[in-house]
Amino acid sequence: MDLPTEEREITLQKTERVYVRISLGIIIGLVVLVAVCWGGRHAYLRWQERNLMHQAHVAFDKTDFRWAVIAAQRAYSLDDTSVDACRTLADIAEKQNSDQAIEWRRRALALDPKSFGDRLSLANTALRFSQPAIAVEALAHVPPGQQQDAGYQAAAARIALTKSDLTAAGQHLRQAVALAPNDPAHALELAEFQLRSENRAERDAGHTTAMQLKANPKVRLDALHILVSAALARRDGAEGVSLAKELDALPDTTPADRLLALGILHQTNDPAFAAALTKFEAESAKSSEQAVRLMSWMNSNGLALLALDWSKQLPPEMLGSIAMRFALADSYVQLRDWPALTTLLRRGSWDRAEPLRIALEAKVAYETNDHDGYEKSWAAAVAKASDDSDRLDSLQKLAFQWHWPEKGVAILWLLAENPAQQQAALQSLYNYYAAARDTTGLYRTLTRLVAVMPHDPMVRNNFAQISLLLRAESLHALALAREVHQEQPGNAAFASTYAFALYENNDVAGALKVMNSLTPPQLQDPAVAAYYGVILAEAGRNDEAVKFLEAANGAHLLPEEEKLIARARRIISRPKDGGGT
Repeated sequence: MDLPTEEREITLQKTERVYVRISLGIIIGLVVLVAVCWGGRHAYLRWQERNLMHQAHVAFDKTDFRWAVIAAQRAYSLDDTSVDACRTLADIAEKQNSDQAIEWRRRALALDPKSFGDRLSLANTALRFSQPAIAVEALAHVPPGQQQDAGYQAAAARIALTKSDLTAAGQHLRQAVALAPNDPAHALELAEFQLRSENRAERDAGHTTAMQLKANPKVRLDALHILVSAALARRDGAEGVSLAKELDALPDTTPADRLLALGILHQTNDPAFAAALTKFEAESAKSSEQAVRLMSWMNSNGLALLALDWSKQLPPEMLGSIAMRFALADSYVQLRDWPALTTLLRRGSWDRAEPLRIALEAKVAYETNDHDGYEKSWAAAVAKASDDSDRLDSLQKLAFQWHWPEKGVAILWLLAENPAQQQAALQSLYNYYAAARDTTGLYRTLTRLVAVMPHDPMVRNNFAQISLLLRAESLHALALAREVHQEQPGNAAFASTYAFALYENNDVAGALKVMNSLTPPQLQDPAVAAYYGVILAEAGRNDEAVKFLEAANGAHLLPEEEKLIARARRIISRPKDGGGT
């Protein structure tokens, strides 16, 4: 029987409400389920990130850097806001001597801009990898209240040293010690600074402190290293030997330290050398890595014959390694035994080291006057290594070691095209051209360096200086010189470049004003004195010019700088009523 219309509508409304409730319940349930799943997923990801970082820390503590990198990078891929992952990856990169540490420090600081520790770590890492501009920028944002910190003062001292500002460096180091009097690391850093001083009292104070600190287990090795370096620098053989024996006897000494001590005993012809070498040979025979290290040390210290004789006691499987074969090859090179080297190079597979084997064939050809063989083998070695920047780097080092600079320079220019190697390659080219006094080569290198490192003040300053000497891009050079001088007005090198730029633009008065802002000790620096003398001569202040031109005699000058000084001397020597230059 049909229901009345009114009752049917009420029933339908009730049914609709039931369906609406069910639908809403389903929707709310789905939302809750999604929320729970989403929250659970995030909780799971956070747990996984924490677990991976725990693994990374454990691996790092065990010096298993390969697994530490894998774990930390996985954690970072799960959570790119993980400051812990960034810090850990930076620490690992530092241990592996990779400048990637700078980028990871930057990311950590970007995630926590107020972190004083991350800012200080960025500054110290940048200084370690010779990027003082980054360090300066990092410390520039430290509030005054946080600057009364020993770590900050120590970093500021290191920055001052990059600017050759010894006065500021000393002040910062002393303040670091005052702020943390119980921290032996800061005391040792001040002692090392004092040991390098030209002041006898300062050196004595540094020596006393370092001698005291070598009894502290926390800094014992570092203190001994510093004392050994100081003894060698002042040619104190007796103290050097005493410290070397102390270093060798430490239970926690490293193979590198043992070789350092062995080297001192060898250099001083100490009677204890033979026994120390025999002991180290016996220990090294148990490890392929240490055996190669000892062979290489003996080769570089004129003991190649002893190295070959000792190698006969090593097991065959150790002699068959690629690293040991290269150590043996170096022994034959030192002894100029080309037939034996040729036999070695034809033995077995050299795998990825094939480019270096071919390079050694080029060495044999060169030394046996086979010019065609030398050129062909070297070209083959470079071609074989063309897709391996590490092998190319090894080849350029061999080229310079064998006194083939043109070959080494050619490879460095190849490496300058590789983003991972270009900065180091360009720095090596700069050092080479500077030693060769090749101003044009320096200009070519700095043109690339200023593009790769546009914010580095030293690079910009050097580019400006060389451009001015060659009279290339003079206006750009003037602008760069002005910029870096304004950034660091107390830097003597930057001031002299800017003064020279003004001088070249006929503003002798402006040049003198800039130079006169420097301290007397800064003006006495031979490289700075050269430019000051030139400017004084142009200004007609001959007596002062003579004094500073004499002080410039100790400078390593480029040919163009020598011409500037020669012109200044002609100006000084001409009669006061004389004519042109």
